[in-house]
Amino acid sequence: MFSYYGSKSKIAKYYPKPKYDIIVEPFAGSAQYSKLYRDRNIILNEKYDVLYNIWNWLINEATVEDLQKYTEFNKGDSIRGLDLHPSHLALLGFFVRGGDAYPGYKISKWAARGSTNRINRLINILPEIKHWKIYFGDYRKLPNIEATWFIDPPYQHGGKRYKIHDINYEELAEWCETRNGQVIVCENSKANWMNFTPLKKLHGQKYTTMECMWVNDQSI
Repeated sequence: MFSYYGSKSKIAKYYPKPKYDIIVEPFAGSAQYSKLYRDRNIILNEKYDVLYNIWNWLINEATVEDLQKYTEFNKGDSIRGLDLHPSHLALLGFFVRGGDAYPGYKISKWAARGSTNRINRLINILPEIKHWKIYFGDYRKLPNIEATWFIDPPYQHGGKRYKIHDINYEELAEWCETRNGQVIVCENSKANWMNFTPLKKLHGQKYTTMECMWVNDQSI
């Protein structure tokens, strides 16, 4: 949906397909898994206020015309001070500073190369996510409904880059195991708070990592 640190844009398609019409993402981030199945009833939850405000704006307020106000990304330009909704500016901040946990202002070489196409894809998708719901706060407050739970928390190793990363992993493991429905938990191979199995190698600029998952139904 937009660029964000830890985004599942490259690997969302490798996770098991949802078995339920309702998909819950307790740690919304950029919601790449939900994006694949956006016609379903999507429930997002986010504790980082900047991200929550972006999602709330996109789902409940933003129009295609709003997003069309800024679609050209030129290297070295700054979006600081543009006369746009604050959540629109924050959204653009993740486009100009791709792959980071915080929005930026100065357009990078990476952003100038591809963000016009990225924002245009979001413009095309926007009408298709207006039925989504977004909640703010701690994941533990979500009702334990029967759904596909796609749980992508700050990782045990690497998650400290997020503004909100205070996770009790032992507690989170128990919470994941007791969700009703289909449960998919994301992590990497360094984690030990659940019995994760390998999913997909990711080749970054500096490192190769192994993305892993835990599922409550071994047949999927």
